[in-house]
Amino acid sequence: MTAILHAWISHQFSGQETLALALMARARQFSSFILLVGRIVSADVFEPKHGIIVQNKDLVAIPLMLEQIPTPKEFRDAIESLSPEQQRFAKAFRSMKLESTLFGICVIQIKPQLEKLLKLPPTA
Repeated sequence: MTAILHAWISHQFSGQETLALALMARARQFSSFILLVGRIVSADVFEPKHGIIVQNKDLVAIPLMLEQIPTPKEFRDAIESLSPEQQRFAKAFRSMKLESTLFGICVIQIKPQLEKLLKLPPTA
């Protein structure tokens, strides 16, 4: 199995509009694959949340709703006037949000996997 890693980091300056992003997937004629969307839990674990089979010229467009997470300094400045209990809650909430910030996509080609399952040669 081949693993390909692509990364994208978004920087936004004050006054800039947010980008409207979408995940686009299209299958060629007579081909099919499974598209899994989830999060990257650790260096070697992908946790799929949703999946779809894309086949025979299907086009899938999934809008991505992204949210900007404040920097540690911005976060500290924002919660400094809160009570200690509210600060603990805000820190716990932030840590939950940071846990799921690595979005992942996995593409599994169906035909090669089917050939392996049926023990067919690649040219079958």
